[in-house]
Amino acid sequence: MNFIQTLYIDTGKDPFHDKFGWVSPEYHLMGWAFSCLQLNKIYGNITLYANSPGAQLLIDTLQLPYTDVILAHDNLTLIHPALWALPKIYTYSLQERPFLHIDGDVFLFSPFDSNFLEGELIAQNVEMETENYYTPSKKGIMRHFVFFPSCVKKDFESGSPIKCCNAGVLGGHNILFFSEYASLAFEYINKNQNKLQNIKVDSFNVFFEQHLFYALAKEKNIPVNVLFKGIFDDRGYKYFGDFHDVPFNRNYLHLLGDFKRDEYTCIQMTDKLRELYPKYYERIVALFSKKNLQLSPCGFINGVSLSTGQLDEQSNTHLQRLKHIAEYCPENVDNEIFNDDFRLFYQKLISILKANKNQKNVCKRDIAARNWYCELFIEQMEILDKMIVRCRETNIIQSSFDWAGLFNKYYRTGVDYYEKLKIESGHFFNLLVPEATDNGFSLYDINEIDYALLQLLSEPLPIRDLIKKMEDYFDSDVIQNHYDVYLNLILSSIKQLVIQKAIQTL
Repeated sequence: MNFIQTLYIDTGKDPFHDKFGWVSPEYHLMGWAFSCLQLNKIYGNITLYANSPGAQLLIDTLQLPYTDVILAHDNLTLIHPALWALPKIYTYSLQERPFLHIDGDVFLFSPFDSNFLEGELIAQNVEMETENYYTPSKKGIMRHFVFFPSCVKKDFESGSPIKCCNAGVLGGHNILFFSEYASLAFEYINKNQNKLQNIKVDSFNVFFEQHLFYALAKEKNIPVNVLFKGIFDDRGYKYFGDFHDVPFNRNYLHLLGDFKRDEYTCIQMTDKLRELYPKYYERIVALFSKKNLQLSPCGFINGVSLSTGQLDEQSNTHLQRLKHIAEYCPENVDNEIFNDDFRLFYQKLISILKANKNQKNVCKRDIAARNWYCELFIEQMEILDKMIVRCRETNIIQSSFDWAGLFNKYYRTGVDYYEKLKIESGHFFNLLVPEATDNGFSLYDINEIDYALLQLLSEPLPIRDLIKKMEDYFDSDVIQNHYDVYLNLILSSIKQLVIQKAIQTL
């Protein structure tokens, strides 16, 4: 099996300035590095297909350990810059022996099952059309396009929701299929190129790559080996960005869609890269520094930091976001109460940040924190005897409005809870965690259960004792008749607070 990846950098794009679908350029580069390094670690034989700018970035600049580099894409011209899947299709068309293509935002932590790799056709999983993504794009394509491959036309006209094969990994042993598939994809694009102006071109990529693959395999009655069974919808990839769960609980992650646009997830990725491959992490940071380019202040230190005892409220991105949030008081809320509560919250926040000058301790905490989650949850049978305590660096600010939740509504991407969050008055707990970044902190909205856990953990406790003490916060009916639900709720809260670096192991 030939393991391959593709990077095509279109004319006029600069990987140190352009985001390539990520939050910012540095995460794109770190994602590529991490993906390649993990594949090299597991298989040791990875081929890169690229044009010259792509090869220069990954081989010459980042010095990634690809076994072979094939400059096959220099003569490929995209008829539209948003057709980002087309270079991959071209790579598929060049294969002459069994292969598996792995996207640059896929991270592997153990080898694939040998039976999975023996399939005629191979894909990550099957996904179903939903109103969120596929249906609106399909309607536009059907309305404006003049040509459809027969298998696509048949699927569109069936009246049933279409299915697609997610191409996080894509390949197989049936090389003749890929030759026909690639040819159809190019024909699908070329015969409709004058109609691209009428649709959202970015959304078309999944149709000529993922839907065409599924429809053609279905028409030819060729089975597809999938890595994940069942059928996903386009919002069903809940755990594909959970870096805290690798390698003991998950061995495959894929930052598709919103994951790569969610900086919280990207920070987890770069933390894991820094842990496993510090030389490459530092190399990328140094490259941006050499070019006098600022890294994201949410995840990196560019220069002046809280360790100097200074706090520049005007340049701190997190603080500016909070101020931006406070400018919009909804009509159903008393404006004076809203503004007064923000003023008090903000004053407490600034006071805590100014008092937090020991960034050295925060860096030490971050190194230790890499192991906390694994230490606690790798052995489920032993978890109740583990000792935990609240991290002393954390602070909790109580408020009448959910400022941390509203901050994360602005800051997070693709999280349903935050997308639906509304401004309402109540009693809220804002968890403030100091960070070794230019912004200097993370802010999390926690609930009453989380707050009670942290209060009880002012001194070290075994989880068994903590669970017993938390019973006082619940009705006796819950403890007597729904204890499993109660236990899972407490353990889930502990997990999240460990990830947020609010609870540590001993």
